Amino acid sequence: MKFKVMIPVDFTPVSAKAIELLAFLQDKTPLETHLVHVIQVNQAEWAGSNEASENIDHKALQKREQEAVEKFQNLKQHVDFSFTSQILYGGLTTELARYAESNQIDLVIMGTKGATGLLEKISGSEAQQLVRHAQIPVISIHEFASISPIQHILWVADFKEKQQQNPATNTVIKLQQLFGAKIHLLQILAESDKKKEANFKSNMERFAQAMQLQDSELYLKHDYKVPQGVRNFNQETEMDLVVIGTHDRNSFSKIFYGSVAETLINRCIRPLLTYHIK
Repeated sequence: MKFKVMIPVDFTPVSAKAIELLAFLQDKTPLETHLVHVIQVNQAEWAGSNEASENIDHKALQKREQEAVEKFQNLKQHVDFSFTSQILYGGLTTELARYAESNQIDLVIMGTKGATGLLEKISGSEAQQLVRHAQIPVISIHEFASISPIQHILWVADFKEKQQQNPATNTVIKLQQLFGAKIHLLQILAESDKKKEANFKSNMERFAQAMQLQDSELYLKHDYKVPQGVRNFNQETEMDLVVIGTHDRNSFSKIFYGSVAETLINRCIRPLLTYHIK
């Protein structure tokens, strides 16, 4: 069975970052690749089709659709892999999440410019929004992130969760096996946690055993904040893929408490795989 990958595209250099990583994955396993472009329309005015939507600017929408068709045709002439192209209408993240679920996509890969300041706190980047909605792993690649074959995977967590293998975490293990990569388990600690290092290490060892991880190493690092600690470790060790779980939170708590995973989406210097912790 082919591994199903979805790449959201807006035909900019940023979305092309995902295709760079896809090329390495194609060398390792057969893929069923879906390239999806969303034409954003007002949901209140959209009736399911251009013809049925009375309050839509039909000519403008037809023009945008034709431009997308032509760009897909041009893309097919410049890539060395086959793909299914799809044009969707509606809200960007909701339509992408719906498509991924209905087509049983295994992994989403997307480029992102990130978001900063107030925008990050209130709405976030498109990649952040998709991570919130999609129930499958998402690899987000910042426009300035370095991409290379996956030889070292950095898995960041608190390792207290009683996570058993599930489709999301199985994807991480599958990527490790495909690339023959080494997994580095990392927990960022506060200075006040130094006396508890033995307990944290035991949690990490139990996690590795429960997940049946092969070729893995454990690291405990002290830093002021988790995102900064991850970036510092990444710069020191040159990981190829960072993995982190994210808890579901409502929008209100996100504004005030934020999310480590979503902060990393905006600032990670390597491709970042996020998955939902149940």
